[in-house]
Formats: sequence, structure tokens, C-alpha cells
Amino acid sequence: MPMAAALPGASFAGIDTAPGAIERGRRLVEALGLGNVALEERAIEDFAPEQRGFDYVIAHGVYSWLAPAARDRLLAVCREALGEGGVAYVSYNALPGWRVRQALRDMLRFHTAATEDPREQIEEARAFLPLLLEGWPLVRTQVEQLLSRSDAGLLHDELAPVNEPVYFVQFAEHAGRHGLQYLAEADFFEMQIGVASERITAALLEVDDPVRREQYLDFLKGRMFRQTLLCRAEEPVDRTPNPSRLRNLAVSTQAKRRDDGFEGPTGTRLTTDNPLVLAALERAAKAWPAAVWVRDLAASDPGGASLCDALLRAYAANLVALHVHPPPLTTAPGERPCTTALVRHQAASGDVVTNLRHTSVRIEDDLGRRLLTLLDGTRDRAALIAELRDVALSEDQLRDGLERSLQGLGRLALLQG
Repeated sequence: MPMAAALPGASFAGIDTAPGAIERGRRLVEALGLGNVALEERAIEDFAPEQRGFDYVIAHGVYSWLAPAARDRLLAVCREALGEGGVAYVSYNALPGWRVRQALRDMLRFHTAATEDPREQIEEARAFLPLLLEGWPLVRTQVEQLLSRSDAGLLHDELAPVNEPVYFVQFAEHAGRHGLQYLAEADFFEMQIGVASERITAALLEVDDPVRREQYLDFLKGRMFRQTLLCRAEEPVDRTPNPSRLRNLAVSTQAKRRDDGFEGPTGTRLTTDNPLVLAALERAAKAWPAAVWVRDLAASDPGGASLCDALLRAYAANLVALHVHPPPLTTAPGERPCTTALVRHQAASGDVVTNLRHTSVRIEDDLGRRLLTLLDGTRDRAALIAELRDVALSEDQLRDGLERSLQGLGRLALLQG
């Protein structure tokens, strides 16, 4: 829904076997007035895309959780639906990293086998996990992660009737049987080998086949989960990163300035003494959560070669994000602040909303949620305060609280530009 709202000129089609999910989706489509979304209650095995030439097919959290026949059909649908230059995104549990989780799943399935009710299964699983924590130190980290997961996540992964992890080479071979080829990982930084030791990097660079190289990376990383991009087998693919292409993109970053460069939230660093690169990253960091066009950052650099090269390295290190469509947001509340129709709808019924960067944000306070429902772009500060007068605050407190809330919503990427 966030993509459909952000790209009104595009068409979206979705299928699900759960009638409740489809019905909720249709109600949301109607509430938001989206004319570019079609949702259908249909199993993958029974689905044949009427419209060909899709740019993207997304199957997130589906492949490993399907029986073999349905997995075949999923990849066949990807092939049938994709147009020229189209990309399919398929996520799945990967080996060898999922071996320990697979053992835990077997134990939880054994423990809850006599129970059919999903809620009771979850309760029994949560009661059993602490016993494993005490009895088998080897799986302590994995058990702690499971205990912190949501009920929905636990039910979907560990308690699902089907959950088959695969080696990457098996997935790539399966895709090949359906006329698809490996393109890349959705997270570019997951493909990088430069973070390994010199000896490992040299050994991996000798592997010409990208599929085999990725499999060796899984061995070395113990990767548990993949988000793989596929395209049609006959498409020409150039996997050589080209820094000059960044000039047509926008960049955003949460990195912070350090003495010798920048450091991201996950600890990744970019060290440089290039003043153009330092100035560009500083400008992008100040714009967060908005994005800045690379061509604007490179205005003082003829050709922008050094900046594009540095930004590509930063992207490979997960220090920056790149955008074809920069999120249409602002961090400065205007005279009549506005958020999206989707956010207003979500805030009216819960505390989790989808921001303009398409990530989920939890709004903890009642004032923030109430305020979001009012930000349709028609109200100035006075009108907003008038709507909020039933809140137990003085006029001055309400005025100050309103401004702080608006600033906070801007930092959460919830204000529309």
C-alpha cells in the first residue's frame, strides 16, 4: 500500500490464500482511494498472472514455507510475470546458517505436536524455550532471539508446518529450471568480500562463477537468510559496479562525522581526507531522513568521479542508502503540516504507522497519534491546537508540545514535503 500510494502511475497486484488478509487489504485500498491496486484471494499453485510485463515480483517470507509443488509454481509465476528488465525478489532461509534454528524448530514442533490451536502452540513454545536455554548452552543466542520475537514471527517460522532452508546453489539451480538467473542480493553490502581477511578475499576472488562465490560466502558467514534478486535467464547481466551510475540517484545516510571520516549506526566507517566527499556526506547526514541528489552533491566536481566512487564504497559498506525515487518528505513542519493518507488511517486505529521511507514506526504517545490523524494539510497551528484542546494541557503547554511533536514527526520521516 505505501508503494501504491507513492507511485500512483504504477499498477500493483497481490495474492494471498488468507481471506482475512485480502479483506483487510481491500478495505484499506477503499479507505485510501487507491485505484492502482488489485488484491485476489488465490493460492500460488492456482495463480496465473493475467498481466505480463511486471517490473517487479516480490515474494517475501514465502519460498521456504511452501511445499515443493508450490515452490515450483512461485518461481514459474516470477518467470511468467516479469517483463524485459524485470526483477524478482525472493527471500528464504539459507543453509548452513539455519542448521541450529532448524534443530530448535524440530524441538518446538515436537513439543507442540499435540496442540492444534495456534495460540496454545505459541504459549507452549514460549514455556519450553527457557528449559532449552538452561539445558543446551550451544543454542543460547538462538533461544534468546526466539524469546524476543513476536508471536506472529514465532508461529510463521518455528511452528509452521513447512519451513525448508536451502543452500544458495540449490536455490539458484531451482531458479534456473524455471528460466531465471541470479542477479544479486537485495542488500548490496551482503555481497561484499572486502571485509574478510586478505587470504579469504584472495581465495574468493579466484572463484569466477558468482553463484559458487556466493555459496562460499554463505559458508564463511554462516548466513541464515537471503534476499535474492532474480531476472529472466536470457537477460544480459553486467555485475561490475559502475560508480558513474550514482549520478542519477539520490543518497541518504544516518552516518555521523568522525575525525577521519564518517561512522554509521552499525559501526561501519568510511575514512577519507577528500574535502568534497566529506562535505557531501555531511550535507546528506544533515538532510536525514530526506535524501539528496548525488548530482547536486557533485556540482563542484566536474564529472563527480571521486564522489561517486566514494559513495559506492559507502553503499557497499551499508553506510548510505541509494534511491531512484527519493522519499517525498520534509523535516521542517510547514504552515499546514501534512502526512500521508495511509499514516492518518493507521494512526486512527493503532500505534504503528508506515513512514515515507516505507519503514514501520511506533508512535508511543497519544498526542502524537491524535496529531497524525489531523495532518491532512488543511490545518495551521491554530486549527491544530483548537482540535487538541480536550487534551489535559494548558494552552502554552499544548503550543510547545505541538511544535515538539511536529519536529519529532519530521525526524521520523512522517511529514510529507
